Parts: sequence; structure tokens; C-alpha cells
Amino acid sequence: MRKWLIIIIVIVVLTAAIMLRVGASQRKGQKEEVTQVIPVEIVTATKGDVVSTCEVLGTIVADKTAQVFPEAMGRVMRLLVKEGAYVKKDANIMATRNETVGFEYEEGFIKSPISGYVGELMVDVGSMVSPQAPVALIVDYYRVKIEFHVAEVNVGCVQMNQKVNIVVDGIGENFTARVSEISPVIDAMTRTAAVKAVTSNPKKLLQPGMTARVQVNLGEKSGALRIPKDALLDSYLFVVTDSTAKRRDVEVGLIGDAYVEILEGLTDGEKVIVVGQQRLAGGEKVNPIARGE
Repeated sequence: MRKWLIIIIVIVVLTAAIMLRVGASQRKGQKEEVTQVIPVEIVTATKGDVVSTCEVLGTIVADKTAQVFPEAMGRVMRLLVKEGAYVKKDANIMATRNETVGFEYEEGFIKSPISGYVGELMVDVGSMVSPQAPVALIVDYYRVKIEFHVAEVNVGCVQMNQKVNIVVDGIGENFTARVSEISPVIDAMTRTAAVKAVTSNPKKLLQPGMTARVQVNLGEKSGALRIPKDALLDSYLFVVTDSTAKRRDVEVGLIGDAYVEILEGLTDGEKVIVVGQQRLAGGEKVNPIARGE
């Protein structure tokens, strides 16, 4: 009986020792977890410009185009110009002969209705022509239009006479155009509105049919309190105070390409977390490292 009592006492003592060790380990782990320091990257909230733009594809078209129609039926006897040649208004571009039955075979001329470049000759020598079918296309691209479409959510930000930047790959310079037309109708299929902008083209670098990238300014704020876009999580962010992360709800203004305007909830000079904030809930100890260091 005494032997069994000794065994029971030994078991109780060992069990108590094990429980004390486990409890100490748990308390140590909890303490380590509480004191864990999370590395984060920060920036300083400052005032500056916030710019929002969008880029869409557009097509360059001549400012003026005119199809050329003969005044009477006849046969083309001579082509007086070549495609690409510049012609003035009322210049002769083709010589024809009237071959209508009952009329003498007299020579006539087909004239250009506008000044511009011969974009296309649609007939050859010997072809029969009539007033119902065009024989040539004249284009004036001293000024050009850029036709593009803007999403309905952005069309309200586009204004008449607004400047847009035009970029054509393969041409070593950028161009500025001004909005001249904004369609009041939203396309039901694409949910976009048609917009046109015009620009001068004295060097003839912009040719009809080219594809252009159109950069449209949708909004701009100067002197706004701003933070990088990647600092914002929905409508809140995290700031660092005394090496502690604190969640801060903010009111957002203009959302730009690189920065976001903050209207309320943040002050100039505060340290805002831009990397590592997804792991935070607020109250954690952090090791802040300035972006770029």
C-alpha cells in the first residue's frame, strides 16, 4: 500500500512539473508574440499635385475630305495629277471626252472641289465616268482630327476646347490637340461617347488613318494633401506613431494616376505605411523604413 502511495505522489509531482513547464512556454510565446516588431515601409504625407488621366486609342482623319464627281458622262482621256499631289481648288485633275450619243466628242475637265492632296484616284485612262460615281478623293490634312471614345464614367470630365496629348508610335514627337466635339449620346454597346479633337499639322507628320494614343486629363488638384495610391486600403490607411501602427479612416478626394487626395483624417507630415499594411489591424509594433532608403 505504501509503495502505491509513493508511485502516485511521484506521478503527481511529474505531472505538475510538466504543466508548469508548458505554462511557462505558453506565456513566453505569448510575450514574444506581443512584442513582435513588424517591418513596414513608410512615406510622409505631403502637399502637391494630384493628376488623373486616361489613355485611349484614336484614329487620325483629315480635317476636310471631298469626293470628286464629274459633271457629265464621258471617258477619261488623261489623268492630270498623281496620288499624293497637292492641288488647289478648281484645278483640273482629269481630262474627259463626252461620248454621249447626239453630242460632239468634246473635251472636258474634272476639277477639284477643294484645295488639298489627291488621296485616291478611283479611275484609269479609258474608264467611263458619270455624275453618280466619284472619280477621286481630295484630302486636306493641314489640320487633322483625332477621333476617339471615352468611357461614360469619364465623359463628364472632358470639356470643349480641353487640351489632349497625342502620341503616335514611330513619330519622334508628341502633339497637342483641342477637343472640338463631344457626342451627347452614349453608345449602348460600348458604353462610351465619341469625342473629336483637332490640331494643326504643318509638317504633314500626322497622316489620315494613323492610330494614335490619346491622353486625356480627367482632373487635377494643386496643393492637395496626398499619399501614394498603394497606401490606401479601401477608405482607410495606417500611420505610424511612436513605432506603433494605427488605423485611420480617411475621406478621399481626387484619385490620381500615382497619388490620392486626402480631404479628412490625415495631416501634413504624418508617416503613412505603404508596404506591409495588409498584415496590420492596428496597435502592432512596427519598424518603419522610409521608402527609397
